Amino acid sequence: MGRFPRSAAPAWRCATLLAALVFAGVARGDIEEMLEVSDLRDVARIVGAQNLVLVLEFSSDYCEYCRWLEEAFLLPMQRNEDYDGKVLIRSISLDPHETVIDFDGRLLDTDQFAARYGVSLTPTLVFLNSDGVELSEKLVGIWSEDFYGAFIDERIDRALDALE
Repeated sequence: MGRFPRSAAPAWRCATLLAALVFAGVARGDIEEMLEVSDLRDVARIVGAQNLVLVLEFSSDYCEYCRWLEEAFLLPMQRNEDYDGKVLIRSISLDPHETVIDFDGRLLDTDQFAARYGVSLTPTLVFLNSDGVELSEKLVGIWSEDFYGAFIDERIDRALDALE
């Protein structure tokens, strides 16, 4: 009595382990790839409700610098609690035939959306509020591996100041 049938035990153990990992925060450290945005209205609701800066990476599948930026900076930032309450980081693909739902609900090709922010090179990072307004200067390309993290943090700080 009070025990699971032998056939249910592995599933029960798996569910318990998964719940323990999620509640322990281990799942946060397991972020392995950038989360792509397809509907900016959903992201805007989160950013607006929590008063965050949206760090939006414009990338493409063929861009090896994009992968480097993600591995060296963006993914570690998503795992780092120091950025909680400051930013929400997402990626948008500029590959052919990609679309996105804009902040105002219009369906656009991602290259049309990127043109709004003057983005023509990947990777580019833009720093936005919940209305899609740029809060600090964008970062275009990678020109200094040694100082790039400081450049991102500086833009985030300016964007947070602009939110106030």
